[in-house]
Amino acid sequence: MRVIFLLFLMFSLGCEKIEKIFLEEDILDRPPSKRCSECHTKIYSQWKDSRHSVAWISEDFIKKTENRTKTKCLSCHAPLEVKAVKKPELRNKLREEGVNCFSCHYRGDTNSIHGPYRVFSPPHYSTYDPDYISSKICAGCHEKTYLKWKESGSVKNCQDCHMPAKKERLIQKFPFTYFHSKKNLHNHSFPSLKADEKDFLINFSIKQNFILMKIKNIKIPHTIPTSQQGSPKYYITITGYKHNKKILEEKFMLTPKNGLEPKKWKSFDLFVDDKPNKISIKIDRKLSWSKKKEEIFKKDFYFD
Repeated sequence: MRVIFLLFLMFSLGCEKIEKIFLEEDILDRPPSKRCSECHTKIYSQWKDSRHSVAWISEDFIKKTENRTKTKCLSCHAPLEVKAVKKPELRNKLREEGVNCFSCHYRGDTNSIHGPYRVFSPPHYSTYDPDYISSKICAGCHEKTYLKWKESGSVKNCQDCHMPAKKERLIQKFPFTYFHSKKNLHNHSFPSLKADEKDFLINFSIKQNFILMKIKNIKIPHTIPTSQQGSPKYYITITGYKHNKKILEEKFMLTPKNGLEPKKWKSFDLFVDDKPNKISIKIDRKLSWSKKKEEIFKKDFYFD
């Protein structure tokens, strides 16, 4: 019955009149993101749990920027408008919301909400923008990661991995929920995915008292660990055994400056007094905002 009533309104009044009836002008004045939750409940709840929502208030950010005195870092943590391949300006209000809904979706030059679909959304004006299905939209703030992704030649974009989608309704409020069909609803929690063993190729060679270990990032289309700011780390522990007795243990730490670039070998030289017949490699990571390490994988290699 609700859908029939809605169709009756659309045919009798026309889309332009319906748009004027339902237009909520305060939405186009960059209100708090909570305002968006009235219609986009699922997207808002995902964003609320994301690192973007705490970008301005996170302890790590405040510490790294010396209580926000390093001004070059600030605009990406509370941007006014996020645009493709452009560093954003710092906004003046609601900075505590970090990278909020209006940072990414509102454009002052069109006075409308931008997104990846052509939709009729009467509470506000909407503009289709193909940048939202392109890695370019991430490049202004995540420039280093974007450049490495671009060099990799990957057919996947940032959103494929960090905004996985499933078919759902973009709006959860009547009557607007019925204004268009289900679409790919992209995850606005922006998950930081975890690599595993299949993402790496590892090779060992032993000559006399030297071990050469090589490791290649074969599937992740950017350097790992990666960060524009922050300090994520990967830890590689190599342990050698001779007849079940430990004869070697070496540890290496990787940061975004010396991390594993896509499809490139990285080598580690080790000196040993005796040739091992078993080598274990263990890789852990610690995200910028995490206090603890977490294991990526562990693997054993055997030699004659």
